[in-house]
Amino acid sequence: MNVFRETLRRIVERVEGAQAAAFVGSDGIPVETFSIGQTFSIETVAAEMLGLVKAAQNPRGESMAEPVRELAFVTDRSRVLLSRVSPEYYLLLLLGGGGGLGRGRYELAKAALALEKELV
Repeated sequence: MNVFRETLRRIVERVEGAQAAAFVGSDGIPVETFSIGQTFSIETVAAEMLGLVKAAQNPRGESMAEPVRELAFVTDRSRVLLSRVSPEYYLLLLLGGGGGLGRGRYELAKAALALEKELV
C-alpha cells in the first residue's frame, strides 16, 4: 500500500463517523482514495469542493493573497472537510451526520503536514 492510501486509511479509522478520504489535486480529481461502505461518488464530491475553493479564492476574477487552508461543508446527513496539503493538493474527508468535525480537522491537519514532506 502506498503512503497516500495508508494515510487515508488511518484518517478514516481514527475519525468517528468517517466514510471516505481522498488525496485530491487542485483540479478536483482524486489521486488516491480510501472508503468504507460509502454509497456516493467521492469523485463528484471532490470536484464540487475544489470548485468552491476556486470560487472562494477568486470571487470576482481577482486573486486572493491567501489560499484557502480549510473548508467545511455541513448538512444534516453529512459533513465534508477539506484541508490544504500544498498549492496543488488537498485532503478530503467525508463524514456521516454525526461524525467528529474536531477530530476530523485534527487528523487532516496532522496528515497534511506529513504528506507535504512526501511531495518535496
